[in-house]
Amino acid sequence: MKMLIAAGLLAIQGGAVAAELSADNGLEFLVINGKNVKTLGSEGDKRLDLQPGSYQVVARFDDEVKRGSKTSIFTSKPFVFDIDIGNDDMALTIPKLKFESRAAAFFRNPEWELENLTTDSTQKINGVKLTGSGFGSYNNMEKAIAKYNQENGIIFEGGSPQDLEEIVVAIDEKGNVDIKGDTVTQLKLWYTKASTEEKKAFKRWMIDQDL
Repeated sequence: MKMLIAAGLLAIQGGAVAAELSADNGLEFLVINGKNVKTLGSEGDKRLDLQPGSYQVVARFDDEVKRGSKTSIFTSKPFVFDIDIGNDDMALTIPKLKFESRAAAFFRNPEWELENLTTDSTQKINGVKLTGSGFGSYNNMEKAIAKYNQENGIIFEGGSPQDLEEIVVAIDEKGNVDIKGDTVTQLKLWYTKASTEEKKAFKRWMIDQDL
């Protein structure tokens, strides 16, 4: 998911008016702008007070559904969203899923909506499935989204994520790749994609250059 996220600060600061982003119909928030939502409040998984701006939000479905005559918990894979917040209260929503079979079918090709609770209007919104590698890959969601951001060239700068690939790499209609942007931005992109050992080697090289 390509994105350039503008400055956005969580909660109310300096008297600014915040809008509420809520999760409806069994959805829950997990991470916003790289931070676990529970660090923002006990109800951070269901509602967030946000100043106007753009946010990277990770959410999933986690709710009771019926399996025959019994009830069970259905948990979907997490999805990554690029959500713009203005002054109106918004809700990330999906259709109500009462049965396990319907939930399983829905999340094979989910359709997400962002509802404006002030104007009572809705818009479609894209969600990118956050893929994991092996059992327990979603136990640490902050680590999982950090890996996603690294793989996609997204960094947090001044509290806001920026898609460096979108800024630095341009592809024309013929598929030719053009590296643009200033040198510092290009270095940031390659640094985000480097392994831990490669980063250490690069730091040692920088120290050697300064001697």
